[in-house]
Amino acid sequence: MGAVVIVNEEPDFQPLSQRDTRLPQDVLFDGIPEHLMSPLTEWVTNYLHGATKLVQRVALRMRLPLETLEAHQLVDAVITRDPQELLDLVDMTIHLDLRLRWDLDVLGMEENLNEASLADWIPEWKWPKGSRTEALEQLGELLADAGSAFQINWRERCLNRRVDITVAAAAERAMTGLPGQHLRAAWKATYGRHPDPAKAYDEAIRAVEAAAIPVVLPNGTRETLGKVRSHLRDAQDKWELVIEGTNGGDAAPLVAMIELLWFGHVARHAGGPGFRPQRQDEAQMAIHLASTLVQWFTADAVRRRTQGDSGQGTETADAGPDDA
Repeated sequence: MGAVVIVNEEPDFQPLSQRDTRLPQDVLFDGIPEHLMSPLTEWVTNYLHGATKLVQRVALRMRLPLETLEAHQLVDAVITRDPQELLDLVDMTIHLDLRLRWDLDVLGMEENLNEASLADWIPEWKWPKGSRTEALEQLGELLADAGSAFQINWRERCLNRRVDITVAAAAERAMTGLPGQHLRAAWKATYGRHPDPAKAYDEAIRAVEAAAIPVVLPNGTRETLGKVRSHLRDAQDKWELVIEGTNGGDAAPLVAMIELLWFGHVARHAGGPGFRPQRQDEAQMAIHLASTLVQWFTADAVRRRTQGDSGQGTETADAGPDDA
């Protein structure tokens, strides 16, 4: 069984027998390890019990023919075809469940969803007994205790790859407006059940463009992040960052960050020089870099200098060959 190493939410705690083995990180299983198969099978079977309409919808979406609309038949059919598809079954089940959606809308309250999705323990908040949300919380605990690389995405009602909760919270705060729409799409393509690194990187670029172009090149047409980068590079004396540091708020660090994101987009031109498929680790770094850049541009952390010439410069100048 493949595994991916990710820092646990409780990095200082280890089982008694391992506390002296110097294992600084927990291993999260990317798939369904043997110890998770039975409890996950039991959970989804119980969750689907009596939900005939939901069983039918899930079976149709997963292209599984059923003789009767019984939960155990659907689960057995999935396991027979491929045991690892049990995660797809769970993912599809919670996303299509209208009763769960009702519970979240009526019982969950918008202000509690963020805490439910990001905090690993909220003693003062309890879902109603027997509700679908209570069952979903039990699934989250099951996945966490089994060391799964997946966790509950409460807002989207699906499974996502596990991400450090502080990092997730920072990205969540940047997901507003048009840039936020692209960030959400990038996040889903990066950490969803079926990662798509190329799409994730594309959406990360679009998110920064949506945030940066109105600030840097508001009067231009058909602008790109490459043109934003060129303008900031050539007119650094007209721009500043709110953190002055030792260089008076020079925009060079911003230009370097944009260059890293822009030139790292190797899948931008299919068939061109240097083209190759975008990697998953690149997509992960890109979305977090994009989240930071979006926050900077939308929070006025990047601004025109107030002293000296504040002209618009060559905002609509053609980009060089490396900016196309």
